[in-house]
Amino acid sequence: MVSEAGRQPTIRHDRRIAVALSAVPGLGQLYNGQWRKALFFLMGTLLSIGPAVLLITFGERFGRSLLDGGHMALFLLVALLSVMLFLFLFVMGLFLWASAAADARRTAMALRQGKADDAARTWFFHI
Repeated sequence: MVSEAGRQPTIRHDRRIAVALSAVPGLGQLYNGQWRKALFFLMGTLLSIGPAVLLITFGERFGRSLLDGGHMALFLLVALLSVMLFLFLFVMGLFLWASAAADARRTAMALRQGKADDAARTWFFHI
């Protein structure tokens, strides 16, 4: 679509497309032309959910070795701390993932309405 006086084409940002692309954190922000936000949401999600999954995967082996060695008290302490850390990281990752979708939606709506100041703001998911 070409705007009046033959200027640059006007991009119509669709909030539904931005949210759908946010199935992969950061793609909705790339759709909206905000690569820094895209990098923030992608890296934030990967650096929280990734270590959470690795913690559970490798923690199981470590816990088994503690049990086999007869260190029950140490096993319980390590298990408690690792479960708490896993939950924190996993919930943080899900929060960032949901925030990426919320930000992509609000930014697309702001860009469509021509509100550049609102589009530059980072929107987080409200619980």
